[in-house]
Amino acid sequence: MTTIIRELKADEIDEFCRFLGEHFYGHEPLLQTPGDHKRSPDTPERRETRLAILQQGLSLAAIDPDDGDRIVGVAFAEELLPQHLEENWMKVDEKKPTSFIEHVHYFITGVEKRAQLFEKYDVPKALYLNNLTVDSSVRRQGLGRRLVTALMDLGRSTGYQLLATCCTSLYSTRVMTALGMDYVHSEDYADYKDEDGNVVIRPPAPHTAVNVMAAQL
Repeated sequence: MTTIIRELKADEIDEFCRFLGEHFYGHEPLLQTPGDHKRSPDTPERRETRLAILQQGLSLAAIDPDDGDRIVGVAFAEELLPQHLEENWMKVDEKKPTSFIEHVHYFITGVEKRAQLFEKYDVPKALYLNNLTVDSSVRRQGLGRRLVTALMDLGRSTGYQLLATCCTSLYSTRVMTALGMDYVHSEDYADYKDEDGNVVIRPPAPHTAVNVMAAQL
């Protein structure tokens, strides 16, 4: 299959949301923690946030020109500033998490803050990869690496000195490592527990830790 990588445009928000629903939410290791974790992949609030990020023009799509330009992969990215990390943390820290999804947001937001990206790399801003997802029918063909490589090129051409991401699976961590990205911060899922001492996030093997990765551009 021949694929073309180009900007993921704001007017493709409907297809993008459908794509995530089909190829991300059912495969994300954190969301495979045993239990009934009710979460709607597409809500008005979530769609509004995604649209605002797409309008930055920093996200990429891999499309199949032989199948009506169907999206087969996405690198969903945005600009990250130092104050965003503090703002995100303050938002989730306003109240103690109770539901599983709240715990996931609390944990990941805390990991991103504790990684201290801006202190370690001394840059004013970063290109942040929120989500790398490939159509389940075309995985293991190097498409994820192509998307991240293209995102690195986009970052350089738009004035970013750093690409960063938070890898929640061993597979995405391997992709980033193969592309020369560095481990910045890592935390084991088994170390995050609720008030009763129970491990909250229990993805299937071989996913045991979340890793913040970064590459200087």
